[in-house]
Amino acid sequence: MNEENEYNPMSLAKQDKIEKGAYTISLLPVRRKELRIDYWTGAFLAAALIYQIVTGILLAYYYQSGNAYNSTTALIVSVPFGQVLLTSHLFMAYAMVAMVYFHMFRQYFTGAYRGKWRWLQWIIGVIIFLLVNTIAAIGYMLTYSVQSVLGIHVSEVILQRSVIGRLAPGLAGWLDAALIGNGTSVETWNHLLVLHAAILSVILLFLVGIHFFLYERSGPYDPSAKTEDDEKVPWFPVNILYTAFIALIFIGTVVFVSALFPQGLPPDYGQLVYGTTPFPDWYEMPVYKLMDVAGLGLSTGGVPLILAFLVYLLLVPFIDKYKGTEPLERPMITFMGIFIILSWAVVGLWGYAQPGLSQTRPLTLFTLYALTFCSIVPVYAMKHARKDLNVMKVQA
Repeated sequence: MNEENEYNPMSLAKQDKIEKGAYTISLLPVRRKELRIDYWTGAFLAAALIYQIVTGILLAYYYQSGNAYNSTTALIVSVPFGQVLLTSHLFMAYAMVAMVYFHMFRQYFTGAYRGKWRWLQWIIGVIIFLLVNTIAAIGYMLTYSVQSVLGIHVSEVILQRSVIGRLAPGLAGWLDAALIGNGTSVETWNHLLVLHAAILSVILLFLVGIHFFLYERSGPYDPSAKTEDDEKVPWFPVNILYTAFIALIFIGTVVFVSALFPQGLPPDYGQLVYGTTPFPDWYEMPVYKLMDVAGLGLSTGGVPLILAFLVYLLLVPFIDKYKGTEPLERPMITFMGIFIILSWAVVGLWGYAQPGLSQTRPLTLFTLYALTFCSIVPVYAMKHARKDLNVMKVQA
């Protein structure tokens, strides 16, 4: 049975039915069956965030915003383990982006956004998802490489072609100056560094704290659980040791891969490089290609499509009126989730196959219809097949 949404913020302060862990630590115990990796994707994200803060502080000792490319090169060449430090910071950002996708869509398909304060927890999670991608993209821009500067220019164009840029160009210009600077390298990279390491990161930490608090209020989502029959383990020492163990394994794996595959810098901006096409990072590629496929128009362009994607995710707790809890019992919600994932993957791969090549409207529409067909038909086919199977079991 689904829980009812709670909209009164005063009720958050009431500590009713909060089970305390051992040694009076007020963090919820979990059921023993929840000591599984897929239940702890949030712990992976927390571990990645802590690692990024620590390595970001170390990188800040060597980074010079007025000499971005050369100071980053010096870090790689001259600082002991500097290349591993920089690569692990990069790879952990990749892992964090991938994990936030996995974590969010796992909650999406299980319907964990419904009930009590989970709707607010979900909305804050979507904002965290957006912040993680934005912080990663800005960090990618800090090197003053070809990709870095082109990424800044694309961001400016997106702002100018967005609803804000079309309806309030003055405001868009002010935001551009406030976020990017006046276009000179020193001011631009100073602004980017403050955005990346201070403003957005502090907002992210604040929202992660609220997200975790709401999780402690609502607990793990499992509508089929029978609380009175399930064995629970205390937060201390069992849960904390389990969390620390998987976090250290996760961080160690990223550092090990970073040592095996250390990354260099792309070419410096302004350096003549022939025969190469500057690609954005993989998590930015769908947005990059969407601008080619859908254009930059206000009504049908890529910017409104991205905004529609975010608005849908923010509103899904209020849109989902299904009574069932399994994905096939919520077919339209499941269809939309599959459609978003398939579209994001296809557009991203399309970007690598045909970078910078705008498409005709018929091809774009054909791709859209194909993705819709591949998303909705299997969902309803499995739904009806399952219904028929249940009928056959009853008849047997």
